[in-house]
Amino acid sequence: MSSVQTISSEDCFKKLNEDQNSYLIDVRSPTEWNVDGIPDEDSFEGILFKLAIRNEEGIQNPNFIEEFKSLDIPKDSNIYFICKSGMRSNLAANMIENEGYKSLFNVEDGFTLGWKPKGLPSSEY
Repeated sequence: MSSVQTISSEDCFKKLNEDQNSYLIDVRSPTEWNVDGIPDEDSFEGILFKLAIRNEEGIQNPNFIEEFKSLDIPKDSNIYFICKSGMRSNLAANMIENEGYKSLFNVEDGFTLGWKPKGLPSSEY
């Protein structure tokens, strides 16, 4: 059974402001970053990484786990995964859970359907 927790975009933003050693991983595609924008990393204490779990055609990134590991995120950090609507971010969090990371969160309403419409800080990519 997965230990990935769900969190709203608003609560995620609050948590990212409380912990400078927390991480937000945006797993959307580069096109989505360019069209919809990205969370504004200057508006919270945590660290933002952009790491697409799928390419533009929807094909899963075969190097996702290795690319994630190359970010050198400590395994005891709070790690929040975000996508458009919570589906890909949930997949990403579950994949990373299998690598020994323990404090993982899926932003259930995503960036495009939650973060941005709720008026949380975003910026152009």
